[in-house]
Amino acid sequence: MNVIEIVALFLLNALPIILLIIPYLFLRKKLAGKIYFRVMLGIMVFYLVYWVLPIIFQIGSAPIELELQIGDEGNLGLGIGYIIAHIGSLISLFAYYPLVTLPFIFFVAPFISIIYVRNRVKKEIGTKSEKMKGLTYHINDSPYKRIRSDLFKGDWSREKDIMKLLIVLLPISLYLLQVILKIMQIESVSITTGETALGWFIEILFVYLATFIFSLEILFSSQIALRGRYFGENIRQQTYKSLYTVGAPISILSIILFIVEDIGSFGVILYFFAYFLMASIIFILFLKIFEPISLLIFIKLIDWWKNKKEKRKKMNTSNIYYGIVFSCLAFFVFFIVNNFVFGAILQFIDQDIITASANFAVSGSVFLYESLGFDLLNILSFVALVVVSLIIAVIFLSLSMKYMKSMFLSITTYVPVLIILSVLFVVIGANGLINFSSEIYWITGQTSFTSIFGFNFYTLRTAVFEGGLTGVLNILAIPYQTTQYIFNIVFWSLVIFYMKKNFRVKSLAIDEKHLEKVIFSSITEFPTYNEYAKTKTRYLIIRREDIDLKDIALEREEVKSLLDELETEQMLDTLKPVEGNEMQRFYFTLKYLYNNNQIDVLKQEFSYIFEKAEKQGLYIIYDDGRGIFDYNFSKEYSQDPGIVSGMFSAITSFIKETTKSQELLKTIDHGDITILIEYGKRIFGALFIKGKQTTEVRTSLKELVTTFEAKYADVLADWSGALIYFKEDNKLVESIFKD
Repeated sequence: MNVIEIVALFLLNALPIILLIIPYLFLRKKLAGKIYFRVMLGIMVFYLVYWVLPIIFQIGSAPIELELQIGDEGNLGLGIGYIIAHIGSLISLFAYYPLVTLPFIFFVAPFISIIYVRNRVKKEIGTKSEKMKGLTYHINDSPYKRIRSDLFKGDWSREKDIMKLLIVLLPISLYLLQVILKIMQIESVSITTGETALGWFIEILFVYLATFIFSLEILFSSQIALRGRYFGENIRQQTYKSLYTVGAPISILSIILFIVEDIGSFGVILYFFAYFLMASIIFILFLKIFEPISLLIFIKLIDWWKNKKEKRKKMNTSNIYYGIVFSCLAFFVFFIVNNFVFGAILQFIDQDIITASANFAVSGSVFLYESLGFDLLNILSFVALVVVSLIIAVIFLSLSMKYMKSMFLSITTYVPVLIILSVLFVVIGANGLINFSSEIYWITGQTSFTSIFGFNFYTLRTAVFEGGLTGVLNILAIPYQTTQYIFNIVFWSLVIFYMKKNFRVKSLAIDEKHLEKVIFSSITEFPTYNEYAKTKTRYLIIRREDIDLKDIALEREEVKSLLDELETEQMLDTLKPVEGNEMQRFYFTLKYLYNNNQIDVLKQEFSYIFEKAEKQGLYIIYDDGRGIFDYNFSKEYSQDPGIVSGMFSAITSFIKETTKSQELLKTIDHGDITILIEYGKRIFGALFIKGKQTTEVRTSLKELVTTFEAKYADVLADWSGALIYFKEDNKLVESIFKD
């Protein structure tokens, strides 16, 4: 091969990576660019493990030839078509992870988190009613805003922690699985023969481990608390610490036992590890994109658990038929598309011959058009059985939730009908909208070459080998394989339903000592007059900031008056007239403003009651005990910052010395005064309050410490003791601790 051919060979094989990088150059500063960056990295890792790493196991084998038919020599269109189809097949196979595999993890994890919460509540002293009232959480932003905020922060610390834990758990899990296979007399053969049961089960093993780990992350990110004390964060920290402490040495031992037991299988073990790491990297890349919806599911479950009696009474079952009708419509649309569009295309394709030609163990050579056909078949299968079916099912479930106005009733009527119809169609030998069939092929890359470009172009064709699960592995895989597509439909429907909603938090006074924190979300359509007049559901009315003042000047007086009143957000109950005719007139005025995009109407999503905390003083202290900044909330409160700083330094040193505990001091109770403490990397904040602690003040304290440290990161890295840098931060405190 001459220099030009070598360069062409390199460029043609690197084409997928080049094509991936180009769009990022134009999107990198936008939210779409932040998301695309994670997708791009995921595809690159997937490409390396699925198509590049298998070269290691094929070094001693001669590449197979992708032969040309008579007349195909020099057909550049066929060669370019093969490369494009190969890239499309790569992206399609990768897309199974974010579209199918990951939603299972992010949907199931909140239900496991509920088990942790339930166990914690049981241990607390008091009646069930008292304990449930004391259960609080933290959610202020909509899923879209949370995704945007998390991605632009660029903080990868949580992802690193999760990755380390997954790496620690992998060898233990693999070794235990290998032992189970031997006990059950299931042999694990070389990966190149394509009959390894252990290899195929790796993906499902990863899903189970990731679901467990993410359930701990939800407890942390939701800031779940009982009677003002965070317990989710502690559960996560303790579990991670235990797994690191115990898991690390056992993992090393497991790897040694793997190698000692069969030194010849070291390459196979390496491949399994690489595959698991690939899945782990893809998981953490999408963590902050999918987490807000998981958090929403978790809080929905908590809210239902706390208020289930009241919610059952309010549940309107009069329009339950919507779920059944929309489910049947979804199946009808899928049936038409599947049979008259994809069915017509597949009539011209002999799937059995193409799949047989893609067998990794096939001897001799394969035609280039057959390899091209298999890549196209991968793309077509992905589009037909995943993308199209998912889009159809999600659209109709979203419509069901919109018109039924009950998420619970929509899901519980829509999904069962979809399952029944899918099972019936599978029984008669047709495709169901929900795919229950287990995978029987493992897809990888096989070293190959073709002369389509006038020289030997070496590449990795898409190849398969049989990898069906049997025995105990099949039993362990059933929960995942039978539910993944069902959970995908529900998860993606929630994404569509909530992604465009705005969230707003408002604290409403209950009595002198208690407040109710209500989280509102924007409505998808204006409430009916009956809902407006008779329902007990709370609505928040907000005047939009982008309205044109010239348009307001042309409105009638009652519209102007209402818009003036809405200069600050108002509850609908406080605005609504009592008299019948006036109530009706006000309804149509409100509807007019909503339809003209001059106001936003938000409906209550969640709420909980908490006790007021009277803030006294705030202190920011350096990690060596020196005071940095202080703020008095009450005029009557006055303490010397130097004395307070010295007190904390003495107390923390005393506790560490006497208890030998590595845990950080978070709360000090002294009579009617409670001191809350939150830590940063170089500083900690102490807030003095009267009364019991609440998650609201602790969350604000945590936010202040994080913001303060980020603002003065350069100064605090090597602080000389000068206080002049921090004199203007009263406004920062007041903005974060505003009531």
